[in-house]
Amino acid sequence: MFFNSYQFLFLFLPTVFIGFWLLKTNHRVGFLIISSIIFYAVWSWFHLMILLASIIINFWFANKISYYNNKIWLIVAIIINLLPLIYFKYSLGFSDNAILPLAISFYTFQQIAFLIDLYQKKIILDGFSKYIFFVMFFPQLVAGPIVHYNQLVSQINSGILSKLNIKLIEKGILIFSIGLFKKVALADTFFVISNSQDSWAGIFAYSFGIYFDFSAYSDMAIGLGMLFGIVLPINFNSPYKAYNLVDFWRRWHITLSEFLKYYIYIPLGGNRHGRGREVASLVLTMSIGGIWHGVGWNFLLWGTLHGIFLVIVHLIPFDGAKAPFSLKLFRQILTFLTVTLLWVLFRSHSIDEAFEYYQILFSFDFKMVDTKIIIELLIGFIIIWFMPNSIEISKYQEVERLKWYFGVYSAVLVFISLKIMAVVPAHSFVYFNF
Repeated sequence: MFFNSYQFLFLFLPTVFIGFWLLKTNHRVGFLIISSIIFYAVWSWFHLMILLASIIINFWFANKISYYNNKIWLIVAIIINLLPLIYFKYSLGFSDNAILPLAISFYTFQQIAFLIDLYQKKIILDGFSKYIFFVMFFPQLVAGPIVHYNQLVSQINSGILSKLNIKLIEKGILIFSIGLFKKVALADTFFVISNSQDSWAGIFAYSFGIYFDFSAYSDMAIGLGMLFGIVLPINFNSPYKAYNLVDFWRRWHITLSEFLKYYIYIPLGGNRHGRGREVASLVLTMSIGGIWHGVGWNFLLWGTLHGIFLVIVHLIPFDGAKAPFSLKLFRQILTFLTVTLLWVLFRSHSIDEAFEYYQILFSFDFKMVDTKIIIELLIGFIIIWFMPNSIEISKYQEVERLKWYFGVYSAVLVFISLKIMAVVPAHSFVYFNF
């Protein structure tokens, strides 16, 4: 079920929230595991079996790695994790009728990171129930953030689930309501525009749409976690305000960027073995990131080009703190335009389709755009560059309670969102396809 559906908002979530806090502390983790299994089973019982098999197999390997601390066990475990991902994404993925197991990319990467951390003795295995909770906790299961084992299990072990934390719940409701509004009122609106416009207006609308879509999911995941006393890592932080692509990837899908850095880029050599090795490692890492996102040469090219542009950024030093405002503004605009133009590859079904779109863009055959679309794009522009993001609004990292008017703010956002949902069907999040 979608987070932005009546089924989730009025049936699943209230039942789980009330049931969780009514139960004794030692039953709450188990209750969340069962709830997460039900949440996933609604999508597909068959895919649930694949997920549960993955969890059981990885826990078995975790015990072997923990006991023997032998790299061979780790390598075999990683290969076994990648095989179903490769099969489903790059075999069935070429069929238009294939349905990929929901969240397979996310739970595969999350478990690989866990196995590597376990081998490197950064974590200690702490029972099957906590492991299955770490993988299946429903707010972050489908599209991240990619969570490290210690980030969740240490919170459970600290006793954070034993006491109702009103401050966390208040912030959770606020952040979730902002995310819900972003999804139904902004992201889906911009996607409708992008699908109707083969023009600069269309690609700007797509750029705004995917921004608000992923930002919305990230907010809703964090907000849901807080309702149950769990603090998930920030995964999205105003990436279009970035002044270069390095800064962009530190702000966009932050946990995936960290995974690519620590588990692919650095093991490939990183910047420790000369400029040539650094360039090759960076481009290869981003190419792998592109392939992770989807099937087709367009995704490979999208990732590779990001890697090449990241190399260029590394070769041209820039001190954002000391640079004049005009230069920082120019670099922000240039970064946004670069990312937006690369989204053409990301949204296209093939290289040919992407190149056809580029031909339209650079023919500079400007067409009249409806005034309503221009106004909507302008609103998106103002929200992205001039409004505080959800983390700033909610004072995510501060401990004091929110002022009373944030409750009114949340209620208004939820009311508007529900009104829109009553007449517009729920749409999937973009990252559900990965």
